[in-house]
Amino acid sequence: MSSKFLAHLGARFGRSMAALLGAGLLASCGGGDPVTPFAPTRILAFGDELSVIEADGRKYSVNAFRQITVNGVLVDDPTGLDCTRNPLWIQTVATGFGLAFDRCLGTATTATGQIRAQVGHKVADLAAQLAGVQGSALGEKDLALVMIGMNDILELYAQYPGVGRATLIDQARTRGRTLGAFVNQVATSGPAVVVLTVPDIGQSPFALAQNVSTGDTTRAALISELVAVFNNRMSVELINDGRLIGLVYADIDLQNLVKFPQSFGLANVTAPACLSTAVLPGCTTATLVPANAATGAAAATATTWLWADNLRIAPAGQARLGALAESRARNNPF
Repeated sequence: MSSKFLAHLGARFGRSMAALLGAGLLASCGGGDPVTPFAPTRILAFGDELSVIEADGRKYSVNAFRQITVNGVLVDDPTGLDCTRNPLWIQTVATGFGLAFDRCLGTATTATGQIRAQVGHKVADLAAQLAGVQGSALGEKDLALVMIGMNDILELYAQYPGVGRATLIDQARTRGRTLGAFVNQVATSGPAVVVLTVPDIGQSPFALAQNVSTGDTTRAALISELVAVFNNRMSVELINDGRLIGLVYADIDLQNLVKFPQSFGLANVTAPACLSTAVLPGCTTATLVPANAATGAAAATATTWLWADNLRIAPAGQARLGALAESRARNNPF
């Protein structure tokens, strides 16, 4: 049991004593201990393809080319990718703490982070991801990042309408509870944990297309409902003392991006930026949807379109989630 978890128990005992003794008596004892900024020395990412960097540096988003100088001008070199550009949310957090993942070192010479997340993984796969952590056991100088559940939602949705809505909602709730228990397990073993709720893929191009292809205009709303139930149950399950776990509401933030795109510099929140022929992780800034002269639609870009493909988030959305997660990691009193 970590000393941080013992401190959590002590804090609960202290709050009880405060209620008994009264604020005036405690005030006479002076202020509390100063807060020491959290400075992790290792970072670990658990989840699905929204947090995956492949061994060759490719990501399930829009990949960027490395840049070279030609005649004094910095230009893209289409012969090679730069995994540090168009970073995933986990990379934004790592960079903020001066850490680097093993599959994308950048200018670092030593890896201080591990990506345990894998493509297609669901909540049931988290135990194996945790067991695969290399090196020393998880401890209080580690920062664990968790975002998973998208594939759980898709698996449940694929059973509809053969399986009824109420049953699917119950199953989503159960999986959310399992995720919450996993996060608690990791947090009480020592590491600081920042967990993101599942982004609302009911807002995705996939979900919007389901409304049309099935002739059922409630399909996207069902997906959003499964996401909400999953996230709500996970959130309720978490140890909620403000010290062990930092929670980021990625679903709510994505909903805001869709509702108020111009406020976040987004030009398109309904269509994939990558050409359908550029299957992720094979999408780059050279395989984006071009401008359409007939409709007047502008060309897709990695920084102004929300979705990379029908389900996965483009760099603009990844950057937003990364900024929120880094802020939570810095401001949470781990």
